[in-house]
Parts: sequence; C-alpha cells; structure tokens
Amino acid sequence: MILPRTLSKRVRKMAATRILVHLQNVKNNEENPKLANFTQSVIDHFGTIGNNMTEVNAFLNDNKLIVTNDWSKGQPVKLKRPSFCPITNLTSPIRDNLPDDTKGRGIDTGVALILESTDGKVLLTRRAKTLRTFPCVWVPPGGHLEKNETFINAGLRECYEETGLQLTPQHFLSEDIKVLALWESVYPTKLTLGPPKRHHIVVYLYGKLKPGLDATTMNKQLQLEPSETDACAWFDRELVKRITEANEEQAAEHGHKHDKSKGMEEYVRGHVIDKDRQLEGDIPLGPLLAVSGAERDHERVSTGTKFALEEWLNAQN
Repeated sequence: MILPRTLSKRVRKMAATRILVHLQNVKNNEENPKLANFTQSVIDHFGTIGNNMTEVNAFLNDNKLIVTNDWSKGQPVKLKRPSFCPITNLTSPIRDNLPDDTKGRGIDTGVALILESTDGKVLLTRRAKTLRTFPCVWVPPGGHLEKNETFINAGLRECYEETGLQLTPQHFLSEDIKVLALWESVYPTKLTLGPPKRHHIVVYLYGKLKPGLDATTMNKQLQLEPSETDACAWFDRELVKRITEANEEQAAEHGHKHDKSKGMEEYVRGHVIDKDRQLEGDIPLGPLLAVSGAERDHERVSTGTKFALEEWLNAQN
C-alpha cells in the first residue's frame, strides 16, 4: 500500500492563499500591475507576435504573479495559448452566464517542472483519473504555488508530493532551475466541452540534474502519490519529438481527427499505480501521441506540455 504524503495536497489547497496573476503593459503606459480578470486574455493584453503567442517577463512579488513587458525586470520568455482557447473565443452570452464565483475568481498561477535526468530524459506524469481538472492527462510534475514560495520551491515541492523525488537546487547543474516558458491554460479546453471553469498561467521551469542522477537511478526513489499521479515515465529526445509532432492545431482544423494508429503496439517503460500498488511495466505509447479532441477527458499529453517540450528541444540545439 502506498501511503499519501504526510500532509495532503488537497487539504492544504483548501486553506491556501491563491497566487493571482497581475498584468502590466508598459507600452500602454500602465504604471502598476493590475489584477487580471478571469475572462480576460492575458496574451491579448500584450498583443500577439504571431501564432497565438507573445513575449513577457514573469516574476513573483508579494504573493502575486506579475506578468509584464517591462524588460528591465528580466529576460522575456514566450507565453502561448492554443487557437481554440475558450477565453479567446468567449462570446458575450456565455460570458454573461458564467457563475459569479467563476467570473470573480481571477487567473491562478501554476508551476510545472521539466526535469531532465543526466542521461537526457524528461519525466512526465499522468494525472489521476479522479482529479477534477485534466484527469488522465500527461504533464510534468506541477501544481499551484503556495504563499511565500518561489518558483523553484513550488516546483520541487510539487515534484516531491507527486513522485516522491526529493530534490534541492544542489542536485541540478550550476544549481540552476530557470523559467522555460509560460502557457495560458483554460479548463475545459474548448467551449464545445462547456464554459470555462479554471484559468491559469502555467510557469514551466526547467532544470537538468547533475551527473550520476540518470533515469535509472531516479526510478529507485519514485513513490507516486495515487491521489495525484497514477503513472510516470522518462522520455528520451526522440520520443519527445514524436509527442510534440502530434499537432493540436492541425487536428482542430480537421474536426479533431488524428491518426489513431500512431504508437499502436508500442510501449514506454514506466511506473503505474494498480490497486494502490506501484508497479513497473510497459505503458502504451499510443495515447501519448493523441491530441486534444472532442472528448472532455481522455488520455493524452497536454497541449501546454507539448509547447514546453518544444522549447526544451529547441534549447538543446
């Protein structure tokens, strides 16, 4: 039997201070960051630079995520969304009929850690099917920031809570974990699946482990938290390329159709939870090559994760 972490993540969430997004567009002479509205497109606030993307600087200040185009605050990173983002396509009737507690909740902040082993593999986890948002979806370890945390603290805490991997900055090359990219995330992912209930800016972090911390070594420390994560695996560069090539935008243009034959009878070695027991075994590759389709919840790699993995691949070139 795998026991939950000492202090349940879900219990803490009930009492947690939410880290909300605040926006500042200095090109529009905005002197101070202002609280973002739930129905507001963060990317549109700054203007796109093409392909549903913009560049911003993001940092934490007084338990707020500040998203700005003031480059004196740091180096810009890409912020992206899918073309089918519900907030972008929100019509007035749907917006007006959203519950007051949804419209008034603001935009939350999440973190996700692209963790690279010393042998060049990245760890992805499958969210438990019992979770309220994005069940069965493959993502890096991650979750919400907590009060007074840094990005790094939050990323390492979430990694421990979900996978049992106890890491500190000292485990990483040059003790460096950096912001890789940002993603504007909305759930459900399309208006055809229902009105938006959650709106986040996800801060993707990246860090590479020091020599000696290869995937095989790290697997010995894995202890998945079943209420959060029911599978995980390490993916090499070639597998990551195949995952990112499952193109969400093309699928949306063609009625969400994708080649279901991809990955059939192929497997990746990983760990799964079966009847509260953690087992090592083969995980079918096919679902990881799927795209966000017409179903609300189905197994796939999240669109935001694919974007972050593309940025990881580009950084390796």
